[in-house]
Formats: sequence, structure tokens, C-alpha cells
Amino acid sequence: MSSTLLLSAPLTVQQCEGKVAEVDLLRSQNFTTARRAEYLTWRAMVADYIGYLPEIVYNHVGAPQIVGSTLNIGVSHTADCVAVVLSDRACAVDVERKDRDVERISERFITPDERKLCNRPEELVALWSARECYYKLRQDRSLSMLTDIEVVELDIASGRVTVADNRMQSATLMIEEREEHFVVYII
Repeated sequence: MSSTLLLSAPLTVQQCEGKVAEVDLLRSQNFTTARRAEYLTWRAMVADYIGYLPEIVYNHVGAPQIVGSTLNIGVSHTADCVAVVLSDRACAVDVERKDRDVERISERFITPDERKLCNRPEELVALWSARECYYKLRQDRSLSMLTDIEVVELDIASGRVTVADNRMQSATLMIEEREEHFVVYII
């Protein structure tokens, strides 16, 4: 099976029926409407892609896993977009609205060197999304996303962003600029 990135608008409960396990429908009953839509949508996306209703559990760091499958999975969502990556290798994804207000917190998470990578104000969102994606990829709760991770290259035009940490590891992630979102992923 090849690696893939899947994107969807959140679906309704009715649209997800038959595409998600009954246990997931029951688990999500007490969620807010938005949270329920996100939760069920990404599960329906996975089921559509792999062709059956999977059992999904969470590992020691809270990342989803498909029981009985060698596929790795990454999930992210905003109010209007759900993103899923599936791969035989370690994978991760983060999706953020380009208009997300990160300026308030950028002083804490954007270094002066990283700020030089940004040509437009919304690229601060791309930096934040790259940090999130890398953090998910590493699955190491001892890493601080704010102090241990640094974006060293941001080239949205070529679709690449390179992120490193203070433990001498790095990864080149893909970045896509959509009309309203940045999607950062590795598959």
C-alpha cells in the first residue's frame, strides 16, 4: 500500500454511519458537535481508504494506531478541514487555517532566525504547523515543542520545510499551501 494524504471537510454523523464502527459512534455521543464531526470524519476517511472498518486505539503518547495493520497513521483537524496521512513508515500531519492568530504566541515559539524565514505574516502559521507536525512525528513527550524544536528551512514554493531538534535529529516535511490552509506532513 502506498503512502497517502487525505483531506476532507468534516462530515455529519449521518454521512459517517456505515463508515465507522458502532463503538466509535457510541464513544462520540457526548462530544461537542464539532469534535464529534472531526472524530468520526477521520475514522470514515481511514475506512474508505483501507476498505474495512478498522479498530483504532491510541499508543502511549496518544497517537492513533490501526489494530492489526502495519500502516502508520497521523491525524489533524481544524474547524473546517480534517487531514489524515497513512504510510508504511512513520508519518505525521498538521493542518492549520492560514488566518489563525498566532502572533500573540509567536514571541514564545518563533526564534529570531525562524522569523527571518517568513516573507508573509501567515507564514508564522506555517512555522507553527511544522513544529506541530514534527512533534507528532517524533512521538517523544520529553521534547518541548517550544524550546527543543526549530524550523531551519521554510520553502513553501518548493513544498519543503526542514525541522530539527536539539537531540541532533531532523526531518524534511512536505508543506502545501491551500486556499485557506497550510498542510504540513511526512509520509
